[in-house]
Amino acid sequence: MEDEVFSGSTKSVDCDIGSHTCLAFRLSDKLKLLNQEEWYFETEDFGNILFPPSPNWFLSGAVDSREEDAILVTASFKNIVVYQLLQDVSLPKILRLVPYQEKVQLVSIYPDASHAVYGMTVGSCSDSGSVRLINMESGANVWRHSEHQGSLVTGLSWGIVGEEPVLVSVDEKSRMVVCQPRHQVAKVHKFPNVTEAACLETNPSDRSQALLAGGKMIHLVDLKDGNVLMQFQGHNSDIYCIKWFQGKGSPFSSDTQENDHPPVSQESKNGNESANDVKGPDSDNWRIKTQSSNMEGPFFASSDHGRQVFIWDLSAKRYVTEVSVPLSASYTKKFYGKEKTTGKQHISLSWYKSDLMSTTPKGELLMWKLWPGGGRYTVIHHLHMRAIYNLTVIGNIAVSCGQDRFLQGYHVVSSSHMFQYPILGACATSLAFCPHDVNRLAIGSQENIIRLINFEGKVPLQTQVVWQNIKGKIMSMSWHPEHEGKLLFGTASGQVGWVDISGRVTSCAYYHQKSVYKVEWAPLVCPEKTDLSDTWCAYSFGDREIVIRSSSNAMTDPVQLLPLLSEPANYKALKDVTEFSFSCDYKYFAVGANDGQVRVYSAADLKLCVSLHALRKAIQHILWQPPANSSSSYVVAVGSSESRVCIFDLSAHCERAPCEVEILTQATRELCGHESRVVWLAWSPHNPDVLASASYDHTVQLWNANTGQALVNYGGHTSRVFRVEFSPSDPDLMFSFGEENSLHSWRPSQLTSKTPGESLAKGKDRVKKTKEQAETGDQTYKDVAASNSVEKKSKPGVASISSEKPISGSTMVASTKRGIYKSFFPKLHSACSKKKSFFHLIVVNLLNSVKNNNEEAKAKGKEIEEELSDELEESSSNDQVELDTENIENVCKQFDFLLEKDTEMPEAEELLYALRLYGKPVEMDEILTAEISEHIKRGSSVQGDLMHCWRGSLNEHILSAARQKQLNPFLVSSAPQVSIKLWEFASEAYAEQLIEEGDFISAATYLVNINKVEEAIELLMKNRCFREAMAIAKCRRGYSEELVKKITLGWAASTIFEGAFDFAASLQISIGQIEEAAATMARRNDHGSLFVASLLYKHAEKKDFAKSIGLLSLKEACIKQDHDKIDRYLAFLPELEWFHIISCCHQNLVKLVKEVTSDEQPPTYCIVKSQVVNKGNTETEEESVIVSDAEEKYPFLQHLTVELINYGFKDESYPHLYETITSSLAAQQMPTSVKQLWFLVAIALCELLMSSTQELWELHLTEMLNYALSWGKVDQAYHLTRILLPRGLTDLSTVLKNFEYQEGSSKALSLLLHIYHVSELGLLHSELQCEEAWNVIQQNLVGEENVKPSENPGDISSCETENGSTSVYDSEKQENTVLKAVIKEAEKGEHFDCAIQADKEKLKRKLTDIKFLSLPGTTTELLSKLHSLCDFFMTDKDSHDVMKRVTEVLSNPKELLLQISLDLKEKGNLKDKDVQDLIFKISSLKS
Repeated sequence: MEDEVFSGSTKSVDCDIGSHTCLAFRLSDKLKLLNQEEWYFETEDFGNILFPPSPNWFLSGAVDSREEDAILVTASFKNIVVYQLLQDVSLPKILRLVPYQEKVQLVSIYPDASHAVYGMTVGSCSDSGSVRLINMESGANVWRHSEHQGSLVTGLSWGIVGEEPVLVSVDEKSRMVVCQPRHQVAKVHKFPNVTEAACLETNPSDRSQALLAGGKMIHLVDLKDGNVLMQFQGHNSDIYCIKWFQGKGSPFSSDTQENDHPPVSQESKNGNESANDVKGPDSDNWRIKTQSSNMEGPFFASSDHGRQVFIWDLSAKRYVTEVSVPLSASYTKKFYGKEKTTGKQHISLSWYKSDLMSTTPKGELLMWKLWPGGGRYTVIHHLHMRAIYNLTVIGNIAVSCGQDRFLQGYHVVSSSHMFQYPILGACATSLAFCPHDVNRLAIGSQENIIRLINFEGKVPLQTQVVWQNIKGKIMSMSWHPEHEGKLLFGTASGQVGWVDISGRVTSCAYYHQKSVYKVEWAPLVCPEKTDLSDTWCAYSFGDREIVIRSSSNAMTDPVQLLPLLSEPANYKALKDVTEFSFSCDYKYFAVGANDGQVRVYSAADLKLCVSLHALRKAIQHILWQPPANSSSSYVVAVGSSESRVCIFDLSAHCERAPCEVEILTQATRELCGHESRVVWLAWSPHNPDVLASASYDHTVQLWNANTGQALVNYGGHTSRVFRVEFSPSDPDLMFSFGEENSLHSWRPSQLTSKTPGESLAKGKDRVKKTKEQAETGDQTYKDVAASNSVEKKSKPGVASISSEKPISGSTMVASTKRGIYKSFFPKLHSACSKKKSFFHLIVVNLLNSVKNNNEEAKAKGKEIEEELSDELEESSSNDQVELDTENIENVCKQFDFLLEKDTEMPEAEELLYALRLYGKPVEMDEILTAEISEHIKRGSSVQGDLMHCWRGSLNEHILSAARQKQLNPFLVSSAPQVSIKLWEFASEAYAEQLIEEGDFISAATYLVNINKVEEAIELLMKNRCFREAMAIAKCRRGYSEELVKKITLGWAASTIFEGAFDFAASLQISIGQIEEAAATMARRNDHGSLFVASLLYKHAEKKDFAKSIGLLSLKEACIKQDHDKIDRYLAFLPELEWFHIISCCHQNLVKLVKEVTSDEQPPTYCIVKSQVVNKGNTETEEESVIVSDAEEKYPFLQHLTVELINYGFKDESYPHLYETITSSLAAQQMPTSVKQLWFLVAIALCELLMSSTQELWELHLTEMLNYALSWGKVDQAYHLTRILLPRGLTDLSTVLKNFEYQEGSSKALSLLLHIYHVSELGLLHSELQCEEAWNVIQQNLVGEENVKPSENPGDISSCETENGSTSVYDSEKQENTVLKAVIKEAEKGEHFDCAIQADKEKLKRKLTDIKFLSLPGTTTELLSKLHSLCDFFMTDKDSHDVMKRVTEVLSNPKELLLQISLDLKEKGNLKDKDVQDLIFKISSLKS
């Protein structure tokens, strides 16, 4: 299959585009250039990092390098990126991208690559203050500490203390931590006189010392004891960068005066000089005249934010040269007029041999020729367009990166541009290939820029950056289908515009109020309604509205699309729109909503054609399938916040003129496998059946949308994946990006994982392996740490690293405050929170009360009903009948099956108490009274006082408190003492104070106290205190239905956002929104919630939705194997009575598989009848147990037929049932779990039994076997084939029904037989990997009298035993064999006591993990079994395609037979000739 999908991928890895080659090929070539012994980024199941994340800004230590092995390390967002530069390769190669859980601030690579322990170690620190040691080769976290206590680390460097390497770090509070990884200890030095430490650099000539820059001063400190050895002053601005001179001699030596650089240069001394000043060595500068003739060094350079650079002599304790860096040195970048110097200027430094290199604020790179007192600079390049923050030199290559998000490489000797590597400073948000130029890719990102990549440029990844006039993060992009080079974009600030190929931006005058999530070019829809004349228009989605804009005039007012849509009378307008998409021929467009609904409209008249209701959560992406030929395709893929992708074939629905809107409640096909929401989809332009999906589960999945098969899965991302796109020129090249700020390119043909589960499992294994490598990397660390554990505790100033976090005082205070105000309704909270499925019972009780009201309303007569129709509508939602415990008990008894297992039924009093929340004001008053009493019992009088205020009973309460001498400040302040105005002013002021402190409930109570009830309710609603707002609204404002409805709607929206869908549904029912409550409840995935949702839809007279959701609840209950609840559900869903067939089949399948895999019974796949009971009596069940051989046994299919008859489903009803099942369960999908596998098998098995033609029989048998193959596990395939053929070919007639079979005519039957044999062979091979199994077989203790001789070696029943089992020997004899073999081994002296005392069953479990497979009792039987299997594969020569397919999924029978035969030859105690004959026969098989 993969060869068909990714055709041509095995011939060449290159991606030829035009006359040049895409970077994907260059990246592949880069990996080939590596030596085999070198380490690099894993390529198996990983792609190439096309665009890596950018180093952090404003930090000179975000980049570090090591010249010895040309390693470059960058701190890039939440990653550490490791590059390697080669002198003969234009682009650097990414060796590894190490993911980080926090933002990485600084990195420091160990300077000695040959060090045995730390040669591959890099130090790093995060924005939380933690410092880590990372192994660059494995990505393992070697060690970490958090001694900076959350302070921001500003400097990091390696040093040496007592011949031990140490990692030194300093934070913004001038606290330096010297950690010794070998002993896992850290020592803290504090420097109170150092303000705002900015950077740290250890002395390369004496690594026990380090330079610490803080503010405008530099301090030389000793790492061991923390003493300040020297102080250097001279800077007038805060210091940004420090670099030690590591060359030979002095940077001012005479042998360095020769200048190899271009002659164009400028000289600088200190500040502004006149043109007539004498400069250079002949200057009269006093520093030159007074300098010592023999400067000893060492030397270092420092730069500050004022663009001053100083060269310091450590031996002289002063600076010897000062130069000023110009704002812009090149003529092409000089500004006219006065230079702007406001703000911090970042000057990066680095040394190249004896010359100093520096950057300018405008992005130039300078080379300085220095002399004491001054220097001359030469412009090396001006490749950057903006400020440069990091500069390092590796060999002859100067590497720089800055604000323009490019990693530039420049060869200093040859004066040539080596590379320009685009890097991502923020997460990419959109990818779009130009339809007119496949070599051009547009990338939008959160950096407010658009990158236009030209793969055919003169340099690799030639990039044009568009940033001017773009206001906000790029959220979406779309190329114009006809106008070449016109790119539409939308931003997070609401801006919509387009950019042409030259980079000119045209912005529309109208802005959305919030983010623009989707833009798309399309022809104008329904011109008579829009009043626009443009052929092509720009469509944008934001603010929950779709806007049409003119493409010819950006100033034209836009037209809103949603109000123009023609909705049928019984359809409500779409709310909370989340997505839209036009079909490929632009005749239709689809609109998705937050509730999972998708509606398809005609573009010509804006009429609704089809409504899709298969999804229940927010629609993320809608994508129409591109047509394979010239004909139009109306297949649409939909991704949502659910983990599945739905495929809808709308061809039959769109092409005919709709007289009535069609509702589709199930998809044509469901693609299941992702473990989180699916946010983006992409159809392959090369194969229309291939679909890619990007998910929050960190993976990209490729599907065959026609069959539902999962092709391959890419798991190279370390965070949520946002986009995926196919290369328009190469069918085996894809691009994707995720949250880790990197763009990946990868080839599906090189991936090994098939599903997200496999990729995630491999990721977990890699993490586990990485941790093991970190733990076992250097065992001496732990030994030394253990020996010094006492010393660490006794020494002052030495901190032992612990993972336990101390509890701060603020945390304790916050916890205490939360404890006081945890719940104002403790009794209600206690009733609702401790019972599972509590709100399911609440919903059905509310629904029952609504039904009773409706019945009473109808009984009043037609005349009264017409006069009071409006009032009755209101009363049906609010004025509910009085509930009593008897009614509640009856409803709960009727719906007791909604309770989960091991859950007790709530008391009727608890339910009645909770239902009062949705009742009249009198019932709310009763709740408040009960809650006040509960607070008094618990001793929380403050809360009781506040609730008295809500209830309006303060007068009595204050009088009572006065009599009992229990007044408090709140009660006293509540009584006006001086004047009413002063009291009102003080209460309102105190309320504002409480709001600032975060105590919104008390603040609202003070507002209520001064009769500002509406303001109090608004305050509570704004801060999501809806229960308190409801109490005040019902008790202090009379009964304003409008206000109560407003609070309830806000409360429901809040609970939906939090995921409490059941509670939200109960709120919606209380205000009469039955249909909305059903949609909300349906967003839960458990079958109980889905069943309740179907009841709500039925009450709302939405029969199609009720049937669809009810069927979904039955499917979920069946998959979860809760068969006892299915009959109870069907009692309320009579239209789905046919589901008894599926449930019966599935229940029997699951029961049989459990029986054969248990240890209690010998394995057999036949059904043993102990009694026959009419299934019409639901209180008794027919038992299917395994008993003695005397009882009658049936094949499973025959047993299932009898079961269906007992249910009342006879042969004459099969055609109608078949049509019902196939139409209701038409959505095709592949199993994602074992439970779902057997559910799908049950459906296919029922369809097979009811098939009326041999073609349908073939179809469903193949479908059933494909499920087992798609799962890819041998054991489940073995179970399925044994269930169909429990006694071999003798049961073939049961499978065939009444259809005629001729050898070789049925591919489905051939597939069945192949899976039958290959699965058995695979399990046998797996079992024989156990040495104990061979010990049993080679004992030769079992007689062969019960084994039937094989008349036909190719017959799969040739090894059948007397009792009808597929076993070749009796189970009891097997146990005896096991015992004898183990005891015999024990007598040799190994585990003798254990063998004597062991139980037989335990010994059997120890022998084998596959309980349902019976091993051959002797080597002779094993030899006969292998001959039988080999004969089958030799005789069946007409099924090469079938065999190839089975072999690819399960295992290669030839290889397995050969491996077992070789083991048999070595361990079997047989004649060599017998085994040689078998091996010769196997070798003649086709591979």
